[in-house]
Amino acid sequence: MTPPTSAPLLTVALPAYEEAANLDGLIPRLHETLTALAIPYEIVVVDTETPHDDTPAVCARQGARYLPRVGGSLYSHAVRTALAASRGQWVVLMDADGSHGPGFVANLWAERERADLVIASRYIAGGHTENPAILIFLSLTVNVVFRLVLGLRCADVSNSFRLYRGDDLRALTLECENFDIVEEILVKLCCAHPAYRIKEIPFTFEKRKAGKTKRNMIKFALSYLSTLWRLHRLKRRAQKSSS
Repeated sequence: MTPPTSAPLLTVALPAYEEAANLDGLIPRLHETLTALAIPYEIVVVDTETPHDDTPAVCARQGARYLPRVGGSLYSHAVRTALAASRGQWVVLMDADGSHGPGFVANLWAERERADLVIASRYIAGGHTENPAILIFLSLTVNVVFRLVLGLRCADVSNSFRLYRGDDLRALTLECENFDIVEEILVKLCCAHPAYRIKEIPFTFEKRKAGKTKRNMIKFALSYLSTLWRLHRLKRRAQKSSS
């Protein structure tokens, strides 16, 4: 179960924090999906700075490229580490907890010629999330507010499960420090490329398969007010630099 050895057309990057149990089942399913696409690919797992569990052994056993985070153990450090190390012409970012079904990568890939960015969307017709009602409410609130304040042209601004053009993504200078890096990427891509083509396809966000979430939901919700202000300022700066 090893990926092709030629330069990858697609990088699938998974930030992981104590997700060995989930990765052990997820990576083989990813290999199955990506092999069926008949393209050269790589699977990159970005762990904590030093391992907290058996993630390195799981990656070695399952044929994934293992990387420790650089600069810290926040989610943003994992994303920046993954992007710096990615080699694919296209890049998928997805969660390692099983909430992003690996088979859906094929759905994202199928739309690559029709868009510059493809989003697995919970909030268009046909989309769904298995989270509890309170989490759905918080997520919907964040998405509506961010979409209106930042002028984003998509319904789901906070799901990290997306297919990007690799060069566009690697060209970004990302500043946010945690999960808000997901929205920052969207803001900066749209500002740098005013005609950027975004396509959303309906997606079901599943419950995590094992372990527990690393987000403190109260802190997460409260932090989004400062995040919104920061991203609004980032958008204005990005617009000025591109004008």
